Amino acid sequence: MMMQRFRKGWLLAIGLTVSLVAQAQDGETASKPSFYTYLGLILALLALIGLVLLWWQNRLAWDKINSERRSATGNSDGVRELSGRVMSLERDNKALIVKLKALDEQVIQLRQLVRSDNRQVATAVPPTPAVEPRQAPVQQPVRPSEPAQKSPVVSAQSQRPAPVNTPPVKLYARTADVPGGFSVSSLVETPNRPMVFVITPTGPTQATFRVTDDPEAQRLALSDPYSYLSDACNYQSRPEINSRIHVISDGKLQLQGEKWHIVEKAEISFYV
Repeated sequence: MMMQRFRKGWLLAIGLTVSLVAQAQDGETASKPSFYTYLGLILALLALIGLVLLWWQNRLAWDKINSERRSATGNSDGVRELSGRVMSLERDNKALIVKLKALDEQVIQLRQLVRSDNRQVATAVPPTPAVEPRQAPVQQPVRPSEPAQKSPVVSAQSQRPAPVNTPPVKLYARTADVPGGFSVSSLVETPNRPMVFVITPTGPTQATFRVTDDPEAQRLALSDPYSYLSDACNYQSRPEINSRIHVISDGKLQLQGEKWHIVEKAEISFYV
């Protein structure tokens, strides 16, 4: 690059020299222009063009150098910024490490306090004394000559007859309220409203049931046969609202816990 600039400057100097020579010759032959006059003008013009090109190339070179300097400065600023961030992160990490150490110390102190409290509670509670096994009382033999005397209260209680749990004669149910039977809690001995079914116990766990002859209860059952009759009865004819219910055969029940389970449905028919 420097050699090229030197050559251009050299050519420029030659052009200037030639132009000066031509001007000198022009002074001698000012009366009429000659070949040297035109040659001097051309060389002067070329020298001017060379100067302009040299100036332009110098300017471009300086711009390139300035841009490189700016980029280097920008890179150095970026490196400085990154180094600053790294330093701030390192400071934050050191602060976190210090906080973690402080928390670990607090946890250790809390554990020591809990252990000391547990020890104090253990020493404050007195140990429960061991329960000694009781010895069975020694039964003294009864002398045959002295018969044991019974207290009058015990003799009176022994003379009373034990109560007998007799099942009720009749139980009443409005409908089969549980799947496959009647719940024990829904049965009553004395109805205070129309009851559709009458249950007659035949043993501790057996009973029979049928539809009652009460006209009001039958009208209630016929108002919705599906809800009142279908779960407990088989139909021999089609139910109608204004008809009466005739019982063909009673149904059978068996007590299972808190439910009277329907073993066999009652057979009924309808007539007007």
